[in-house]
Amino acid sequence: MDVVLVLLAVSLILFFGFFAEFIFRKISIPDVLFLIILGFVLGPHVLDIVHPDSLITIAPVFTTFTLLFLLFDGAFNINLASLIREFSQSFVLTLFNFFVSTIIVTGIMLVIGMWIEGITFLIALLTGLILGGVSSSFAIPVLKGMRVGEKLYSLLTLESALTDVFCIVFSLTVLEIMRLGAFGIQGTLIQISSLFAVAGLVGLIGGVVWIILVLRVFKEHNYMIAIAYLLLIYVLTEFLNGNGAIAALFFGLILKNSKQLSSIIHGITTTKEREKKKALKGELGVSITTPSEQFFYHQISFFLKTFFFVYIGVLIDLSDWKALAIGGVLSLVIMLSRMGSLVLTTKMEPHNRSVVNSVFARGLAAAAVAHLALEAGIPIAGFLVKIVYVTITGTIILSSVRVFITKRMMPETVEEIKTKVKPKARAR
Repeated sequence: MDVVLVLLAVSLILFFGFFAEFIFRKISIPDVLFLIILGFVLGPHVLDIVHPDSLITIAPVFTTFTLLFLLFDGAFNINLASLIREFSQSFVLTLFNFFVSTIIVTGIMLVIGMWIEGITFLIALLTGLILGGVSSSFAIPVLKGMRVGEKLYSLLTLESALTDVFCIVFSLTVLEIMRLGAFGIQGTLIQISSLFAVAGLVGLIGGVVWIILVLRVFKEHNYMIAIAYLLLIYVLTEFLNGNGAIAALFFGLILKNSKQLSSIIHGITTTKEREKKKALKGELGVSITTPSEQFFYHQISFFLKTFFFVYIGVLIDLSDWKALAIGGVLSLVIMLSRMGSLVLTTKMEPHNRSVVNSVFARGLAAAAVAHLALEAGIPIAGFLVKIVYVTITGTIILSSVRVFITKRMMPETVEEIKTKVKPKARAR
């Protein structure tokens, strides 16, 4: 009977996730907000159908897989050609928003630490880094629903994808500093450099090997084998004392940009000048992933995202007024700090600047890293997780309101004008 109920719950949650996504496309209220609300309703504070204690056994495996697949799938949003083309504006905007948010949140947490015991500089910094980046699981669907221009879409998609990476990489770095602090600064830096160097090397070599396997051995695209290979890369990296999640990121980057990279390699190895020119334009490469394969990975991300945000809702604790107050303050501060990007967007159209300022919600990457801090046994990690979850919910609500208002004020597109004119023409 328990198995039947679990399967029923899985089915209903997936249906709810699909319905929430449908509602989002219609009225611009992000689906992740509905998922968090569903989790809260199912949790101990309302219906008490799902209790956090019952999820303890599967939480570490689920969180780890969600994190590594988040980075792997997120890499498919980072096109190296677009990154190079939009590098100056996108990268400056990304760094500015990420570090401004991080510094402000860190400062607020340090001030709060004067009244709440246990909030050290590293805990404050970890909180700032966890909440420093815009969520790609929020930003990308929102931007698609708003039908913004290609350049603005590329700019904000790259920002969300990169800040997800920054959030995870820098937060994991601080977690490693906490774990290795006894070795001293020099020893800690060496350990961390080794950690990420091993991850990058395994991810890159793993990507190249996979390209060779697909082109020379398999000669077809097997989606499930690719996921099995991804898990193998993670396990191998962890066995070599590297960071498996970062290796997954590098592996995804190689697959996403395989056509450009293989074309460049072909250009380096060839002696024909005509082919060298074509190779530099990316015309002689082979893409190792098909659009349907990338769609399959996005569907798995949808599955993970649906259950992870429901899981966050289950864990939200309204009884801790301190976490609620701090999370509420941080949500407002993050929204206000986003307005600092006005300095860098003076050449944009007013409605495009409004779009930039509207998209600031935190999400899956922040939640996953916060949960890793809890699993690592970091001091007051339980309190930190509560703050992060409240802040994620708060920023999603505030950003949703801003997006809703901005979308209503945006000028109509050519397609929207045509759809209004056609019915009138038929009526005449």
